[in-house]
Amino acid sequence: MTAWIEVLTAMTTDSTIPMRGTIEEIHEAGSPESFRQGFAYSGTPPVLIAPEDSCRVWRYGKKTRVERLDGSPIFISDGVRAWDFTGSVDRPRVGPPGRVIYLGPSQFLSQQRSTAEWTGNEFAQPISTVETVEFAGRNCWTVQLAPPDGKPYPLRIWVDVESGFILGDRIDEAGVGSQFVEVTVGEPIDDGVFVWDGPAYTTEEYQEQLEEDYRARQREQARWFTENVASTPVIVRAPLDFTPGDVHINKVGDGSFETNNRRTLLGRRRRSEDGWLPKWGVTHFVWSTAEWDWAAGAMDVELDDVAVVELQHALHPDETVERLRRIGRPDRRS
Repeated sequence: MTAWIEVLTAMTTDSTIPMRGTIEEIHEAGSPESFRQGFAYSGTPPVLIAPEDSCRVWRYGKKTRVERLDGSPIFISDGVRAWDFTGSVDRPRVGPPGRVIYLGPSQFLSQQRSTAEWTGNEFAQPISTVETVEFAGRNCWTVQLAPPDGKPYPLRIWVDVESGFILGDRIDEAGVGSQFVEVTVGEPIDDGVFVWDGPAYTTEEYQEQLEEDYRARQREQARWFTENVASTPVIVRAPLDFTPGDVHINKVGDGSFETNNRRTLLGRRRRSEDGWLPKWGVTHFVWSTAEWDWAAGAMDVELDDVAVVELQHALHPDETVERLRRIGRPDRRS
């Protein structure tokens, strides 16, 4: 009978045996997907890369390549650098493997768990004897691992005897898992498989690009608001500036929207028989014009009747206002 320490040693020792294969996810109809492995970190949040339902994997020591079935890359690491292609296949994010992390249901089939992870309680301690079986056409050890607090079911793993690679894991009671459906162990792999030589963003460059994209969206939203709602700053007593920071335009394209900035909320919907009652957590006013149901509120001050009249004059100066009423905060009486 094989001892657990022998299996553990095989899984935590850097393998000098190359491996490649195809992973498929197992999701039985109606099964929950919340029993999978967790993840924690401290300091700057890492890049987390969730795998596809099916993917191809190459592994050699600390080197890894994961790609979609169509050949487009998802994650590449030469052991020193790691590239994340989930944002762009033409220009990935790059950083050290400790900050660019492949995470998800098949993570332990794609990369090696550290020795420290096996000393914890996240599917790390055996609760059954080790058996030797055939799995994915390979001679494997299999054992059940105890679930951590908050997760009800154990995880069974299959470990390749020759290489120490995990070739499958499954939570039988939940009907979820990952497994290699085809695998080749021991054939040489060109080192070029584990390197990206094209352009890449550093973490800082990528963050700058996200911020610029956000600013561009804000400019476009502000332009839409100016053209479709109010062409001048929308400021009323207090003073309260209703000029939007973000404009959430109704995808139907009927002119409905909701806006917010650090202090105010404003929106409209096509007029309906019952009017519009947005679920805002602040005191706000609602009213109707011939075409629209409107709503406006403020975060840290409460609008009064005079301020609402000023706002209505700024938004639709020549239109008749109907059904005006004040809606109190849900946690206090109006």
